[in-house]
Amino acid sequence: MDDATPLVPPVPTDTWLRFALAFSDSTRLCRHLRKSCPEPAATGDRIHRYLNHRDSDLPELLQGLIDEQQLAALFSDATSQRCEQALAWQAQSPRNHLLGLDHPAYPTLLQNTDDAPPLLYARGSLSALDYPLLAVVGSRKASHAALMHTRRLCHELASMGIGIVSGLAMGVDAAAHQSALQAREQAGNAGPTVAIAATPANRVYPGRHTELDARIVDSGGLVLTEYPLGSPTRPWHFPRRNRLISGISLGVLVAEAGLPSGTLTTATHAMNQGREVMAVPGSISNLQARGCHFLIKQGAALIEETRDVIEVLGPSMSQVQAALTSGTERVSDDARQHELALDQVLISPEEQALLDTLKAGSATLDELMVHATLSTSRLASVLGLLETKGLITTTAGGRYACC
Repeated sequence: MDDATPLVPPVPTDTWLRFALAFSDSTRLCRHLRKSCPEPAATGDRIHRYLNHRDSDLPELLQGLIDEQQLAALFSDATSQRCEQALAWQAQSPRNHLLGLDHPAYPTLLQNTDDAPPLLYARGSLSALDYPLLAVVGSRKASHAALMHTRRLCHELASMGIGIVSGLAMGVDAAAHQSALQAREQAGNAGPTVAIAATPANRVYPGRHTELDARIVDSGGLVLTEYPLGSPTRPWHFPRRNRLISGISLGVLVAEAGLPSGTLTTATHAMNQGREVMAVPGSISNLQARGCHFLIKQGAALIEETRDVIEVLGPSMSQVQAALTSGTERVSDDARQHELALDQVLISPEEQALLDTLKAGSATLDELMVHATLSTSRLASVLGLLETKGLITTTAGGRYACC
């Protein structure tokens, strides 16, 4: 940023809170305001000045979208009571957070989308947002094969320091969260998992995921929602929250989806937001795989293993790294290590054993099979992971060697 550019300090949280609570379509109104004033802090300042001094052009900018009577909701007793309730919720626990659009922890990728909510409710550790994030979504009634692939991919990706984002639903969502949690329980430097809820922060849906929700928060993960405390949950909240799943992520991986499928709305949002879209193929006889095949035909990356994901995310990861080194991204010291180098990641026992073997000299796949206790497919997969992490390379003659 140019040193001569004036900095607008973040506005008080209750400014964004009051604006979000006063209008049911606050996201649309905020989007309209940002057309003339794209910077979140400047938009917040405009709202703040109207709330406190009535000296901004807020009514003129919103003319035609809301009338004077609707604008008066900003100052109503009902809005004030809901604000007090939300602020009291935040004060109840250091894990409860209210993130206005210009808050330092507000997800930067989401902040730059057209439909960024003016306020987010968060439970857990905000440092989870400092990791490179990948959204993994799919069918609620996923096949056994899809769940198996989801668990393997998410565990390996989380072990590499990538955060896993999903929607806390049954099926693929639950498998994605649980596998990331397992990786983090095995190693504290694994990527966290982030759940985007379609319910208020004080409600978990489905109810059987109450324990999963608590594990996410306890593990250093995060639960995010745009829906106010105590608000009813409507069917359309679920597809609408999908734009947040893709919005905070570098890319979206669809593990399994039928046609038509609500899961595909996340992929559509990802495309509109300029995110990477990936899909896992399935059997041509599996109706639940047709959505993935459709996406692949439309240009989505075909994903078979972890290194496919890393190859797709490569350009996006480079952009994140460039932003980090230029100081334009807010990243904690701990999470910075995950984003700056993918070779500074957890090494599994299988990977370490192969590395130890290759330190004695290069070897072919057949030669490694003599010493390894892994199947051929698993050995190839582990070698691919090590190569992706930059720890080994393939030399002439198809031999593997340490870098």
